[in-house]
Amino acid sequence: MRRREFDKSSFLAQGMACMGSFHGIYTTGDKFRSNRQLIQDLMTTSFLTDHVGLAIYAKVLEVMKLLELKMELANGRPFNVKKDFEYASLDVMLEFAFGQNWVHTATGPQVELLSKLSASDVKLGALDQPVTFPMVPIVDFLHSVYEAPEIVEKTINAIMPKLQTWWWSKQSWYKHIFDVKERVMKEQVTLGLKNYRSGHVKTGIEHMLLREGTRAEKEGREPDLDSEVFRDEMFGDIVGGHHTTSGAMMWLAKYLTDLPQIQAKLRSVLYETLASAKEEDRLFTLEEIRRANLPYLDAVIEEMLRINAVTVTREALCDTTILGCPIKKGTQVFFVSNGPGFLSPSIPIDDSKRSSTSLEAKINATWDETQDLTIFDPERWLVRKNNGDGLLADDVDFDGAAGPQLVFGLGRRACWGRRLAYLEMKTMIAMLVWKFQLLEIPPALSSHAGLEGIARVPQQCYLRLSKL
Repeated sequence: MRRREFDKSSFLAQGMACMGSFHGIYTTGDKFRSNRQLIQDLMTTSFLTDHVGLAIYAKVLEVMKLLELKMELANGRPFNVKKDFEYASLDVMLEFAFGQNWVHTATGPQVELLSKLSASDVKLGALDQPVTFPMVPIVDFLHSVYEAPEIVEKTINAIMPKLQTWWWSKQSWYKHIFDVKERVMKEQVTLGLKNYRSGHVKTGIEHMLLREGTRAEKEGREPDLDSEVFRDEMFGDIVGGHHTTSGAMMWLAKYLTDLPQIQAKLRSVLYETLASAKEEDRLFTLEEIRRANLPYLDAVIEEMLRINAVTVTREALCDTTILGCPIKKGTQVFFVSNGPGFLSPSIPIDDSKRSSTSLEAKINATWDETQDLTIFDPERWLVRKNNGDGLLADDVDFDGAAGPQLVFGLGRRACWGRRLAYLEMKTMIAMLVWKFQLLEIPPALSSHAGLEGIARVPQQCYLRLSKL
């Protein structure tokens, strides 16, 4: 690894200044390690299973109810689901951070509103014309979660990020966003602190406080339980986890709609793997989907991530070289994830120009770059075994290292919430395909144009559903 030569890009850090003491803005030093240590318990199997997994399953069930209501009211017509995925992921992150200490959900009010509507309340047009549904406004804090990544993205693209941040910080709209954030985060830390001191530790905030208490005792000091780090770190985790995962779930829904043969394969794999649930005519449980070995579902998710990865950026800490090219200290290096090696064959490079780590990390020999890399093909990530010709776990293994993948980063700076994101995507998409058939969408509503930022999200995401 070349960790002494490259680290967090300073221009990205400047763009993220509004996030305060969030670990993502720091170079890989003491502050970065200290923050990551505070949240290290939040990706353990026990926390994901006992707390977050239950929240994911409950929120996904709520989304399925919302989609069923829309399906019935739309009467065979398509409808926009961007907000549905965004709100679901937002609710998961709020439960992750605050648990029952937070009472305002984004999805629940939408379900309540649509459940009161009748067919006569909805304006229907031609069969391919999308139906528009009314929405309940979300509370101010949720608006802050929505606005923060947009501020980051716009600041990163500014000619002078520091000046942009300074100027915006004087504006009333900016002050409102972060005043609301500070107020709510202080309230939630106070509630978490009360629970922590009474011995009830369940939520993300409470686990962070517990970790600080344990760390302080080990270091022989008083715990700093009033630090802004708790507020900024958890807010950053909510923003990052909501924005990125919801976009990924939109892409998955789009690909499965556009490629009915892959949708059918995935549904068959789910029904066969979770045969007890299918035979008993019921939905799978959280424990069943969590424990299920579903290499084809893993491959569907991985292929979506490969095609929609964002550029990773690093800054040279010293004069160095990349593939024989001189790189000056301070140079911003962009690892582009939508060009050669990802969506087209790799550019031939003389091995003599590669570093030892580059040689060791060359792509698995089974990755076939002669195939069209722009096509969505999950089977690229599968390895045949036992002379099997199916897609079940007895026939194939999922190989996450089969091809290039940078969507979660690598090494010490790899995305901390990766396990949470996979669990959420896996549960959401499995339940969607289990309960509904995703029908064809007219071309005018099925563009694959994306919005590039913290994550790559589709500009359009419509579904036309039928109940299975």
